[in-house]
Amino acid sequence: MKAFKIYLLGFLLLGLGACDDFLTEIPETAVPEEEAMTDLESAEQIVVGIYSCFKNSSLYSGALIQASDIQADLVYASIGYTNQYGSFYRWETTPNESVLLSVYAGLYQIIARCNFFMDNVELVRSTLRTEADKATLNKYEGDVRFMRALAYSDLIRTFCESYEPATASQKMGVPLYLHYREGNGSTVKKPRATLEESYAQVLSDLKKADELVTRVGSDAAFITEGAVDALFARVYLHMKNWEKAIEYATNVIDAKSGSYKVYSLADVNSYVSTASGVMNEYAAMWTYDSADEIIWKISFSTTDMGGSLGTLYMGITGGMYNPNYVPAKWLINAYDNYDMRYTTFFKLVTTMQGVETEVAVKFPGNPNIDGSAGNFYVNMPKVLRLSETYLIRAEAYTMMEETNKANNDLTALRKARYQGYGVATHGQDQLLEEIQEERAKELFLEGFRLHDLKRWGKGFERQPQSGTITGERYTSLKINGTDKKFVWLIPQHEITASQGLVIQNEQ
Repeated sequence: MKAFKIYLLGFLLLGLGACDDFLTEIPETAVPEEEAMTDLESAEQIVVGIYSCFKNSSLYSGALIQASDIQADLVYASIGYTNQYGSFYRWETTPNESVLLSVYAGLYQIIARCNFFMDNVELVRSTLRTEADKATLNKYEGDVRFMRALAYSDLIRTFCESYEPATASQKMGVPLYLHYREGNGSTVKKPRATLEESYAQVLSDLKKADELVTRVGSDAAFITEGAVDALFARVYLHMKNWEKAIEYATNVIDAKSGSYKVYSLADVNSYVSTASGVMNEYAAMWTYDSADEIIWKISFSTTDMGGSLGTLYMGITGGMYNPNYVPAKWLINAYDNYDMRYTTFFKLVTTMQGVETEVAVKFPGNPNIDGSAGNFYVNMPKVLRLSETYLIRAEAYTMMEETNKANNDLTALRKARYQGYGVATHGQDQLLEEIQEERAKELFLEGFRLHDLKRWGKGFERQPQSGTITGERYTSLKINGTDKKFVWLIPQHEITASQGLVIQNEQ
């Protein structure tokens, strides 16, 4: 019976973003929905399936992360460019773009599986007799609440306008599906909720997760108390609720297990022995995907991995570099001589086209995942890290005009990234600019830049640089901070399937 239930997860729970027939037709060999989650064992298998959804190569190890950064100003199309994510780079996306559908459907697939669990959790709870079993089910529910909140928060960040408290009740959010099936047992399309309602749902799930999640620890592949607090901090930053962003970021930064701090920044001034030799902690984190700085990562193995985050930026063929995109010179120049992130993220090479340029090597491929099978440049996505949390609190302190506290957070981060860094002493009028640059340098190619620019209402202008494709939509592109395409378009499939119930974003 267990094998049939696992099979059902792969066939039945395909998500609201997929074609409608996947939601209404059940294969003859599959277990009916009402029998798929009836006890603690089957509940565990549902949760395992949800965790597995995060390995989707269109999400945190692919398009969700890469397309948004390529659309922004961090990388330029190189001479070896093959038009991957080209419509995003040129700001020419249309609703029929396959990347939009893969991201939208992938996130709603996670939500659909979470909804299936939530629709059946009380049935399972009614069968449990021991307190230990009830505690285990609560743990599973906490995980599911968090994962639904994360999926919805990324849908909102990607497909909605920036949150402004005064107007959020008049702005469009996302369709909110909270049940796998609606009351009549069918799959019903819903209109978009307001932005205010959409964020309220994220916060509701996180508050419940906060009650139920009890794991404590760093470098975690499962949801911990720190992961819940870190996502709270990120969401409140995007909601521009500075006090709450500070509160939850502080929970993460100050988290303790007994007398020990749970999280610590990977330090470029401390060294560890690895299979590749002695490396500083920060470089080792990006190669081997392990460090006390990591709050939550998506676990990959040699037989179960997601997409490659590194191939697009290195493209090694026959031992030669052939990248699709190379780092922007303005970003390269932002790292000073004592900033050790430069040597971790970049390498000066001569490409197959004979161009001498820096290439991004932030995702070199974890030898423990793909080394024996040939290097596919696969690293585990580090969805939540302590450095982001420091930057969230620094930005929130800045907006609250808590200048000294913001400088203290910048100092803490830079001491772990620079050789011999002193103390940040920026004035209030300079702090936000410093934090914006620090986010670009620290979170490079982790899928933050487009959303940051949108939140700040800040545009950009590309400048010609050697070894890159030139032209009107390439190195001469200028985007203002109010451009509509900062907000991704809803896939046309969703507009059509809803018969116009789901309203498209402005184009």
